[in-house]
Amino acid sequence: MMNGLPAADDFIKEIDACITETKTNHEERVSYMTYEMKMREAHDDGRAEGRAEGRIEGERNANLRIAKRMLAKNKSIEEIIELVNLSREEVEELALQSK
Repeated sequence: MMNGLPAADDFIKEIDACITETKTNHEERVSYMTYEMKMREAHDDGRAEGRAEGRIEGERNANLRIAKRMLAKNKSIEEIIELVNLSREEVEELALQSK
């Protein structure tokens, strides 16, 4: 049956029989539900990972902006390293770019 109507040709009848068998077969249902749960978990894990990467990148960009402002106010490299989570090399590179 399709949309409440009897299937018209043999191919449709064969598909309908397979669907009905799959719906009523306990092992097939469990297998499908397990597959669906795993797919959802993978999707959720990917989203969480993406959010974490985004937060890290956002924090890094904020630190770079702060360091640039501090350099513009003639703060020392040591002071910037102490206050902002950047390496000496990163701050020195910013200092060279700002000249």
